[in-house]
Amino acid sequence: MKTIKFALLMTLLAGLLLSACQTRQPAGPPVVGTPPSEDGYAYGQEATVESLDVLLLESFPLQVNVLVSGYLPDGCVELVEITAERQENEFILTLTTRRQTGDIACTEALVPFEERISLDVYGLEAGTYTVTAQDQQATFTFDVDNVPAGEPVSGDQDVVFTSDAVVEDISVLIMESDPVQVQVLLAGYLPDGCTTVHEVQADRKGDTFTVRIVTQRPDGDVACTMAIVPFDEQVDLDVAGLPAGEYTVRAGELRETFTLDTDN
Repeated sequence: MKTIKFALLMTLLAGLLLSACQTRQPAGPPVVGTPPSEDGYAYGQEATVESLDVLLLESFPLQVNVLVSGYLPDGCVELVEITAERQENEFILTLTTRRQTGDIACTEALVPFEERISLDVYGLEAGTYTVTAQDQQATFTFDVDNVPAGEPVSGDQDVVFTSDAVVEDISVLIMESDPVQVQVLLAGYLPDGCTTVHEVQADRKGDTFTVRIVTQRPDGDVACTMAIVPFDEQVDLDVAGLPAGEYTVRAGELRETFTLDTDN
């Protein structure tokens, strides 16, 4: 009888130990390298990026958005945040995801996503920049320093950019070529000997081209000759692919028109 009671007791203890071990085992697979957080989620980088598209908004200073597209591995993974870190001329995007911990039923199908993020490009110098997300890359170029007139450029505190050029005459030249090429000639003056022409910009909106002259001058208390300085500048208009019709060129208060007789 004692032997039977001892056997029953050992069987009961073994069952209790086995039950305790089973309840302590994890109910779902953890995210590799990331322990579960206190909010019940495990955070990681499970999103896969398939494409990047850079969008430059028509404003000044320029604004840059990046359209990020890809997919998540299953229905339990959520895209939480996309961050951008700049290292010299490269923006590196990091996509943070999370999944709920525990024994959760998930759909196994891939889940596509498309997100837009704004880059901090205020004050950047003219040049070409790269956006990287995993193995995907895209580039964009600033033709001029991305600062408003009168503010110093990041990385070049000795020069300020202004719009001090006075345009007195504007003329349009249509080149005998196919497709047609169009140049704008600008004549005018600068207010003193310290001001120089940095860049001539030409932007089109509809059938109107707006030409701007960006000038630069030394920052700080610098001795300058006070006589006005004449200038002559030219800029090529981007007319490739334009339909036939009449177009207007603006430079300050001045206007000039030209006509494309056929689609370019």
